[in-house]
Amino acid sequence: MDRYIHKPSVNCCKYCNSTNIVKYGTFQGMQRYFCKNCRRKFADNDAIPKMKTPVWIIALALNCYYDGMSIEAIQKEINQRHGAYYAQSSIYNWIIRFSTEAVRQAKAFQPVVSDRWLLTITPVTTCIHRFWFLDMFDIDSEYLLASRLSETGSKQEIINFLETTHTKARKTLNHPVSIFIPDNISNYESIDIITGKNMVKPYWIVKADKRRIEEHDKLLKKRTGLIRRLNNINNVQSFTAAWQIHYNFLTDNIALRLTRKSGMSLFLNWTDIITHSTT
Repeated sequence: MDRYIHKPSVNCCKYCNSTNIVKYGTFQGMQRYFCKNCRRKFADNDAIPKMKTPVWIIALALNCYYDGMSIEAIQKEINQRHGAYYAQSSIYNWIIRFSTEAVRQAKAFQPVVSDRWLLTITPVTTCIHRFWFLDMFDIDSEYLLASRLSETGSKQEIINFLETTHTKARKTLNHPVSIFIPDNISNYESIDIITGKNMVKPYWIVKADKRRIEEHDKLLKKRTGLIRRLNNINNVQSFTAAWQIHYNFLTDNIALRLTRKSGMSLFLNWTDIITHSTT
């Protein structure tokens, strides 16, 4: 879990990053500053522009949420550990805002992948619907290449997911990919018909080992618990994308260790995402 402390001093404007700032008195014991460049005033409260809540508090809430804690539990955690009270509605709004921001910042990221991928299909029932999660992992790095929420779990949706993921993630490869598919897809061999007879197959379909599927199911349990609490389809889609980012870049797993080792890591922590927010 991320732990943060207040910055020892302010050396630039939180609005324009200018160093041309001067102290501008205090308010309720908090030092204020004035920027001579953009002519704005701001407080030394570890908050991003137009917010009063310290970045590290918001980062703690996001980290706890994507690790599986409910908003009520997060509220208690912040209050007990830091003596600060925030309404559950405020915490929920932080999660919505910065989950969307994380997805925006990661949109153009292109991971380096191997030629062995694993497809997992996870059913989950929420208070509004029954869904199927389609997830594609890079086997060598455990990097979660793509996630899609399916309302039917049909074979055609699976095929569309394979094609879309392959088109987006295979840019660094020049040979076919082996995609391991679980045997809970009936007649899984029939999926391997999406290319014409005279075309080079972009990937090969292989039956996945049951043990490997079970290992990845354990990784996805936290997300399943999170999704079950949601009651809005749009939020389910948004949180699915944000959880993928949390898993790949912000948790202690094989994917994170390998991406950082190879210099691919996009974020250091939720504080990084919040600080670079443009909203």
